[in-house]
Amino acid sequence: MKVELLQVTPDAVNFIGDCSGICYNSSRNREANLKRAASCTDKGHLATLRFAHATFHVSGISRVCSHQFVRSKHLDFLQRSQRYCKELDAEFIEPDLSLSDRNLIRATYEFALHTYEMLIAKGVKKEDARFVLPEATTTELIVTGNFQAWLDFVKLRADTHAQWEVRNVARMINNILAKETDNLIFKWMP
Repeated sequence: MKVELLQVTPDAVNFIGDCSGICYNSSRNREANLKRAASCTDKGHLATLRFAHATFHVSGISRVCSHQFVRSKHLDFLQRSQRYCKELDAEFIEPDLSLSDRNLIRATYEFALHTYEMLIAKGVKKEDARFVLPEATTTELIVTGNFQAWLDFVKLRADTHAQWEVRNVARMINNILAKETDNLIFKWMP
């Protein structure tokens, strides 16, 4: 799994604080802006976070994970298409299971990939051959959203009750944004 920040609003915390300064008729110098942005976040005035954005490239995740990810209603997504891309070199994500269970899953993956390759070789369209591929097939996404949407995603998906793979993605995104915002908006998670 790889999470790469592609773009973020420059000096985002200062920008959020500067924009939100009009709500309070406040000083809009840098120090006041940083303090105000953190205070707005802490007090739940999250609409102010809509003025900063971040875009990530997330790769090496399963389609199981991507299906959970794309349910985040305020983020926008582009995903690798199994309709247009051949999956002849597909890789698969494995859950942490016993050795005998992992061997069973691996055999299933190999059989599915072999079946997919045979269908493609016979001239079956990629969009139809993909029906045999497991949900564990890796995929990649470009995801963009404002900081309020990212904070909501992290709150829901970094929780210990979330599925392990999407939880790892959420924590990685959070920690990248924590670094970008000097822990003023997003807080570092172990």
